[in-house]
Amino acid sequence: MATKVMISFPEAFLKEVDRIAHEEHRSRSELVREALRSYIEARQNRRMPGDMPQIQRAVATQDALARSSSGSGEDSTVELRRWREAHS
Repeated sequence: MATKVMISFPEAFLKEVDRIAHEEHRSRSELVREALRSYIEARQNRRMPGDMPQIQRAVATQDALARSSSGSGEDSTVELRRWREAHS
């Protein structure tokens, strides 16, 4: 069941919304719903850096390198660069 919501837009903004809705052959409501869905999805996908899969993989790789390192005293940045070169 859909619930109606009353919102206010500045006139110029509403004209732009209506123009886009007309170009895309859809209603103003459809356009606003899609825009809000996109906003909610984007907001839900924003995460703290530690929650990002790429960072988690990078940290896991760095941890694995640290465990396998003989403790040569070398800079870990150098070790990471060597690993990247070997695995790219």
